[in-house]
Amino acid sequence: MWLNCAGSLIPNIFAPDDSGEDAAYGTVGHDVGEQWLKTRVRPTERIGTKEWVEAGEWGYHIEIDEDMLYHVERYVNWVKFLPGDHFVETRVDFSCLTPIPNQGGTADHVACTMGRMVITDLKMGKGVHVVAKDNTQALLYAVGFFLAWDWFYDFQEFEIRIAQPRRDNMDVWIVDRAFLLKFMEKVKVRAAAAWVQNAPRSPSAEACQWCKVSATCAAFPKILIDMTDGVFDDLTTEVTNAEMVEFKERLDERDDMMTANPSDLSTAQLGKLLLWKGVVERFFDKVNAELFRRSKDGDRSKLWKVAEGGSRRVFRNKKLAGDALVAAGCKKSDIYTTEMVSPAQAEELLRKAGMPRKLIPDFLKAHIFKPPGKATLVLASDNRPAIVDNTDGVFGDTTKTTETEEL
Repeated sequence: MWLNCAGSLIPNIFAPDDSGEDAAYGTVGHDVGEQWLKTRVRPTERIGTKEWVEAGEWGYHIEIDEDMLYHVERYVNWVKFLPGDHFVETRVDFSCLTPIPNQGGTADHVACTMGRMVITDLKMGKGVHVVAKDNTQALLYAVGFFLAWDWFYDFQEFEIRIAQPRRDNMDVWIVDRAFLLKFMEKVKVRAAAAWVQNAPRSPSAEACQWCKVSATCAAFPKILIDMTDGVFDDLTTEVTNAEMVEFKERLDERDDMMTANPSDLSTAQLGKLLLWKGVVERFFDKVNAELFRRSKDGDRSKLWKVAEGGSRRVFRNKKLAGDALVAAGCKKSDIYTTEMVSPAQAEELLRKAGMPRKLIPDFLKAHIFKPPGKATLVLASDNRPAIVDNTDGVFGDTTKTTETEEL
């Protein structure tokens, strides 16, 4: 975040923790993976147990189940056979690149051989697709290991890997020594800029995605307004504190929020706009939550109020209601519906029935398939292959024949 937006660091330090249940789930998943890699034993004994993770305003109880172990196992199998010396959940330090000491992070897994480093970052989330290319978090871990161990391994090549098993995403990106040294120089400059009070802010998809103060940041909506005005030359220009103050004054006077006509935009411009889709959606979700909180606390907006949302009718007691419907002449088969379990639930049932875990995939193989996913737009850097249009020429010859007329 701060590598892309210098002005975000200090406000985020003082912002309350807004991490949710997904982050807590990831914490437990990492803990399971660490135990598995260090002991080389599948932690079956932890299935069904719950771990308390402090997150957000309070915390969450996260259950360790077979589904979690299945996804963690994919990560474990991806790293445990790598050649070289293995480092698991290791603290790294890159304080020499920052204005203050004790700056670093925890690298999930690193495998080192002479001249080469393979660094793997486990992502347990399934919402945002994470790519290895230009992944600054993984690069910072690589920097930390480089600073600590280059004297011994003489690193020349770095393989950056993202393991995101819940999205079936195992991505790889390779850089050389010169690239990492250049990245370290960038870190020095950006870290120094980030430790300045009221530093300029640079809204972007990368900077705003996990920012805790994006809902109240004046720089982000200024960029949105620039987009509505059709300004596409440079959407990543730094926004100074004075510009944010000027924008807030202008926002109070502005009533026209009409967007530019998409039909008038070039493909390149549309591509730039779509980069902001997820960030914009999350921004307005955060704005909605912040306005709701303030309204509940008595700080109400003139444009919005808290009211009761829509609701659906529900049975007070399903069993009593079902019995009454049957007594009234309804068929029981029409009242109660059943649905077959999912493949993951079927695996769990087979395990409980006593079938050995290794036999389950072959048992279900004849009954399970994975249909193609729905076509969707993704970044060009995404590791998934582009879909080839196989319809070309299918309708090239529509001449009527006796056979087609009969059909």
